Amino acid sequence: MLIRFNEISPSGSHYEIRKIDGLDIPQECTVSGPVEARCTLTRKGEGKVELHGRLQLTLELVCDRCLCSYGKEVDIDLHLLFEVDAIDSWRVKDLEYKIPDLDTILLDEPELDLDDILRQQVHLALPMKKLCSETCKGICSRCGAHRNQVSCGCPETSTESPFDVLSRLKNKA
Repeated sequence: MLIRFNEISPSGSHYEIRKIDGLDIPQECTVSGPVEARCTLTRKGEGKVELHGRLQLTLELVCDRCLCSYGKEVDIDLHLLFEVDAIDSWRVKDLEYKIPDLDTILLDEPELDLDDILRQQVHLALPMKKLCSETCKGICSRCGAHRNQVSCGCPETSTESPFDVLSRLKNKA
């Protein structure tokens, strides 16, 4: 949903979104439940807009250890500032940035793509390592058994190492 700054009411414009386009990414995540996004856009001047809101959804992820699917609840409070970047003053702004300015997202044009903003926030909420549980044992590297469900009987540590050949060469010298 593309929203121009001049379409935003001075008292604030409210949006409720039930679907985010382009969010399903094969092999990474799919949306398994309803999407609820409530946003309020408020103009803070001619070239500034503030976004407050909340995003809630359930994602279906694949565990990195055992390759089983599991659900992850995403509940994000949103607070973002957008500003149209003035081309002629970029050098002055570069020297004058302060800590609160780092939270401001600079835009080339006075318009927001709300779907893209929400999609980015969902991707930022994804865990770096997707695990179905902290105690997930994964898949046995020898026999391929799902170790959360079956005890395979394979030894935990390998007696052979790919570096055993180098060790033998070192011992001969």
